[in-house]
Amino acid sequence: MTNDFQEVKTERLFLYWKDDMTHKMYPAGVAFYDEKFGEYRLKLDALSDEKAYYLKPIGANTGKTRYRVEVVIKRNGKFSHRSEIGSGQSEDTDGDIVQMDLGPFSRKLILVFNQKQ
Repeated sequence: MTNDFQEVKTERLFLYWKDDMTHKMYPAGVAFYDEKFGEYRLKLDALSDEKAYYLKPIGANTGKTRYRVEVVIKRNGKFSHRSEIGSGQSEDTDGDIVQMDLGPFSRKLILVFNQKQ
């Protein structure tokens, strides 16, 4: 008997809050890529685990990728829809950083690829 389901370990990427005035970076959480849907699941330390946050690519031009940040909205404990709560774009030509603006937060949320830990 073969097992068609193989557990795939998803790479953990790091999130940071960036203060534009001081340029300091503070740990914000982690992100995981969901290959099935082509988007990132964001787990933010400062926000409740009851809500699901996603970073979804929506387009690209001149070497930069644009993203939409979404939150899952539930009604009576069941999925209702997703709502846009922010936007972002790749910051470097290598695509090593995605910088996001989220609704009520003054600091930018940064997703870092290829970080050496």
